[in-house]
Amino acid sequence: MFTKKTLVATAICTFIATAAVAVTGTYCYFRFSRYDVVAQARNLIREHYVDQLSDEQMDKMNDYAISAMVASLEDPYSYYFDATTFDFYEESTKEEYVGVGITVSYNAEQNQMVVISPTDGSPAQKAGILPGDVVTQVDDMTVTQDSYNDVVDHIRGEGAAAGTSVKIHVLRDGEEKVFDVTRDVIPVDTVSYKMLDENLGYIRISEFKHGTVDEFSEGLESIQASGAKGLIIDLRSNPGGYADSVLQMTDMLLPKGTIAYLEDNKGKKQYFYSDADHLALPMAILVNEGTASASELMAGSTQAYGAAKIIGKKTYGKAVGQSPYMLTKDTAIYLTNARYYTPKGECIDKKGIMPDIEVDLPDELKSKLTTLEPSQDDQLRTAVETLYDEIQK
Repeated sequence: MFTKKTLVATAICTFIATAAVAVTGTYCYFRFSRYDVVAQARNLIREHYVDQLSDEQMDKMNDYAISAMVASLEDPYSYYFDATTFDFYEESTKEEYVGVGITVSYNAEQNQMVVISPTDGSPAQKAGILPGDVVTQVDDMTVTQDSYNDVVDHIRGEGAAAGTSVKIHVLRDGEEKVFDVTRDVIPVDTVSYKMLDENLGYIRISEFKHGTVDEFSEGLESIQASGAKGLIIDLRSNPGGYADSVLQMTDMLLPKGTIAYLEDNKGKKQYFYSDADHLALPMAILVNEGTASASELMAGSTQAYGAAKIIGKKTYGKAVGQSPYMLTKDTAIYLTNARYYTPKGECIDKKGIMPDIEVDLPDELKSKLTTLEPSQDDQLRTAVETLYDEIQK
């Protein structure tokens, strides 16, 4: 069972209104302290605008102001959720939803909506959308910083019924491609497992949800009961998920020690530990450009211990965590609040994890990971050969 050294933080917020007013002719000059100027601007507009503002207009003003503050961070993983997008966020945490099955982020610096990965077996994956594709347009909606939330809502929001189609335009290596994708119910079955032969077990993890821990534990028990002498864990095109899930799962793979630690903006650290009980089998972990966030934590921690060989392509490079902070009952700021580090103290954010053995796949096969035969999958074949070399030592 993984354990953690808990951080306790106490936040005290004090609001002091210190405004001085100087009147010269028809001009009013307001001097405000740095931290209350936004609230004062809101009050100024409400009190002095030529028309009376309705509650709806004031709510809209709040939405625009908070959204702009979060956007100014230029952080692709921090968002403001208004009432509409908060509903979408809550929907995305469910075990199934209607959509096309892609995880995306918005890069404000480059003004790009980037595909982190498609969901296994999803309409997007079947259509051929790949990790790293840059979404430029959805139907007649051009992707910009202002339209990003609307575009995402168009794909998965109200009216996005199963069986309806959406046209997704992407840039891939400078070439424009257009995909007609039919929305469907996307079940989040996150773990599958099997024996590749009498010696090697294979576990595929597509995402880290709350139910993934139990599914993974069942997979480990099954392949060990089948006599596995080695294990391949497939994290390719896994966009991440819940930190508590990946920490519990990584604990099953590592000996006693540090799994990872988080560090906040004050330099305070929160450590997560594994116990002595762990899987004592040679392991290989498959990764690619769509292996991100929580899946990089598992790959990076096992690599740091020498517990697994990492095989495939350099990973996405996301080593920051986010939490939702509620503002009202239906609005929130989803904010990046910590970086995580491997047991060796390395932060792979914006760098990714370099595999121990680098093996690529052709683009036409990357969208078929779950249906490839081992003979077609050079990354999987390399993992099999690597583990057999380990077993025979």
